[in-house]
Amino acid sequence: MKKIHYLKIHNFKMFGQAVTIELDQPSVLIGPNNSGKTTVIQALSLWHYGLKKWSQEKLNGASVGLNRLEISQVPVSHTRYFWQNLAIREKNKPITMSIAVGVEFQGQVAECTAIFKYSSPEVIYCQPDEKTRQNKALLNYIKDLNIAMLYPISGIITEEPLIQEGRIQVLIGEGKTSEILRNICYQIVETNENDWQSVTYLMKRLFQIDLKKPVYLKARGSIELKYTTPTLKNGLDIAVAGRGQQQMLLFIAYLFLHKETILLLDEPDAHLEILRQRQMLTVLNYLAEKKGNQIIIATHSQVMLENAIDNNLVMLLDGEAINLSKTLPIKNALQNFGIEHYYKAKITQTILYVEGSTDIEMLKAFAELLDHPAKTVLTDKLNYYYVQDTEPVASFEKEIDKVAGYYQDYVQHFYAIKACLPALTGIALFDGDNKGPKNRIKPDLAIVYWKKYELENYFIQPEVIENFVRAYYDKQPLKSAKIKHNMALLKKAINQTILTDILNNDDDAYAAYLKLDKALQKQTFINNAGTKKLSLFLDKVLQKFASLVQQPRLLNKGRYYELIKFMPQQAVDSEVMEKLDLLVKYLKH
Repeated sequence: MKKIHYLKIHNFKMFGQAVTIELDQPSVLIGPNNSGKTTVIQALSLWHYGLKKWSQEKLNGASVGLNRLEISQVPVSHTRYFWQNLAIREKNKPITMSIAVGVEFQGQVAECTAIFKYSSPEVIYCQPDEKTRQNKALLNYIKDLNIAMLYPISGIITEEPLIQEGRIQVLIGEGKTSEILRNICYQIVETNENDWQSVTYLMKRLFQIDLKKPVYLKARGSIELKYTTPTLKNGLDIAVAGRGQQQMLLFIAYLFLHKETILLLDEPDAHLEILRQRQMLTVLNYLAEKKGNQIIIATHSQVMLENAIDNNLVMLLDGEAINLSKTLPIKNALQNFGIEHYYKAKITQTILYVEGSTDIEMLKAFAELLDHPAKTVLTDKLNYYYVQDTEPVASFEKEIDKVAGYYQDYVQHFYAIKACLPALTGIALFDGDNKGPKNRIKPDLAIVYWKKYELENYFIQPEVIENFVRAYYDKQPLKSAKIKHNMALLKKAINQTILTDILNNDDDAYAAYLKLDKALQKQTFINNAGTKKLSLFLDKVLQKFASLVQQPRLLNKGRYYELIKFMPQQAVDSEVMEKLDLLVKYLKH
């Protein structure tokens, strides 16, 4: 049952500028870590607690003091932590914090605003705004409105004492739900036996277990809660159940205990595999409809996102709230690609497409070697995707690739996200693979190819390989004679592979190559290697060398980028600089 329609927050925790969050039944809040999902449900708790206490004390125009220890659902060590950036005054004037809620009241949506002011490290003041104060009927309705909050379970204690309701709320606010599961179940039995039967039915339906009635053990002052399975009839304590099973029981029991309530649920999908996540959402929606609840969920679950996109899905990002289900381009993009693709692009406003993770490491290494400005965009904040340059594959395989961040239809992907974010720019940088593909450069998306076979071709050279191996041996406790011997074996491995892979077993060309001086040998290698896949060349060199010295390989393919720092700056092809320039152009906002 929809009881509240929206929430407006100003100066509360991370929300400095006023932000409006639309709410429905159910509502799902998503966003990256520290985006404010939990803050939103805490704001609702604080709003309700403040107005409820003000109404109970019938203060008319005065403010009511709220001690931080009373506000169990929003625990803080100092009341300044309620304010955005801890700022409580500006030019000796108090900075007020406001939380407003659009409440379903007498067939209309009535806005009810609570104003908060700082008093001391322990106390804040709260009162309704003038318009709300004049609506006594609305305030009385809000006073009787039920709002409850629940965090996911975090383990479970082996022995749980009987706890009073006030202490239960404190533990919930502190996120210690592991200490109250048995108490919640015990309260259901004490309140309504039929509800307990419904809880046990649902748990048997979901997990094939028979929950026994919780029992208060007077001798120990604790509550016992056991269950049996088809194969274990003696009874197991709930503490030995799987975390997902405990999580499901906690949320189901909590809904039965809080009927006709606005339930603020923080990550109810925690500890649940995909099937259980879908079951959790189904159960929550079913019980909410039956028990007259409105549920507001903060989550990371892709399953819950997919199910909420048609109804009410609010993304929180950088202090902004966007109802994704009401924005058609975003809705279409999310249904195809997933929410994380949208919010990563929202943060960076750019996308880089490459063929694999080693491409990024190689680009970083070149940027470092050349001290190029591309260093500033090739960071851990880079928004990138891997593109498999293969023939189209079955839909199942595409779904697998999608999860891993691989995209074949990268152009479709880019423009689907750009439909949501018009300022988006991107660049796709791929190997040439001797196919001679043409670059396609547009103001918003550049698709460019390396002229040589692959990116590895721009640094895999005999001189660079030798520099790398020599640097490795310089760090080893080996005699100079041994190092000299091994370096000769490396030269042998390189030359043998040049004959077979670069000169195509042309003995005459190889004999001529050996007679050249070092500079001409280098140029001959470059001239003949441009169309070769030099990562395979290096594979063979390192494998032959390992066999000759009878030691493990010095480097695997995923770390070939480590050779780049052993390359002389002046030896870097000018094309590398050109590509790095393009990265800066398209990825720097």
